[in-house]
Amino acid sequence: MLDTIEPGNDLTGVKVLVHQDVLIAVMGLTGSGKSTFINLATQSPNKLQVGHSIESCTGAVEHADPFDLDGRRIILFDTPAFDSTNKTETEILRIIAFELEKRYRKGQILHGIIYVHRISDAHVNNLAKTNFGIFRELCGDYCLRNVIIMSNMWSRLPSEVEGHRRVTELAGLDDFFKPAIAKGAAMMHHMQDTVESAHMVIRQILKNHPIALRIQEEIVDQGKSIHEIGAGMAVDEELAQLTHQYELKLKLQFAMARRERDEGTRKEQLKEVERVRQLLEKLEEEKRNQKRESGEKSKQLKRGGAGRRR
Repeated sequence: MLDTIEPGNDLTGVKVLVHQDVLIAVMGLTGSGKSTFINLATQSPNKLQVGHSIESCTGAVEHADPFDLDGRRIILFDTPAFDSTNKTETEILRIIAFELEKRYRKGQILHGIIYVHRISDAHVNNLAKTNFGIFRELCGDYCLRNVIIMSNMWSRLPSEVEGHRRVTELAGLDDFFKPAIAKGAAMMHHMQDTVESAHMVIRQILKNHPIALRIQEEIVDQGKSIHEIGAGMAVDEELAQLTHQYELKLKLQFAMARRERDEGTRKEQLKEVERVRQLLEKLEEEKRNQKRESGEKSKQLKRGGAGRRR
């Protein structure tokens, strides 16, 4: 159950949370259709911004207007994707962690999470697998029973039969959805792009008992930093891999630009060199921030130990 929050809180789109409110987070990769699903479900005139390119529109946690379903007041919120083009995975994790921590300290616990996946994607790439791995760490195994993996964009498929074939394949992938389903996550399919189809998914979550996520318990109850929690360590591992990949890509792009004789093509390649260089600088900055935070944490622990010895 949720505590009552008086007006004046810094919660965009949410003025007062009352005793029977149901909080549901919607997560997934950039362009998976999270905002479109939320707009369809709420039918609010205050639409969340929807992206139509590979660039992420959601840079912060966005709250949709509350709506009623089966006598319950539902509040959906859109979360930035870990594959955001504008922020690193660590920055995204901080944004999500701050929101979840804030709610947990107020006694507000999610009824569930809808993880949106494009069934129109013919293949599951490493990015999708890595991001879902971070999502699992954020939830924790016990909370996966309150997760719905929702496939959407069925209208883009050549046939419904092909969609069901892909569902079977996705559910059987050991490095993707299969472990989460084994822990209790359910797969549902938003096939019709209708309000009723969206509400059918949400009705499934109404049956849940709210459970605190692993990331909330780690940060609030255990006092861990963002890099000590399970999701943070998964992001750090991905950060190291990305740094290596960008270093190789930077060398390759620069070599291609030096060999290119066509001036227009050369300028495009140099622009790509600069883009990769900036991404690499951002990753290196993240690594420096991690090192600084770890040092500060160690100092705090040492001071605490010295105080106890006195």
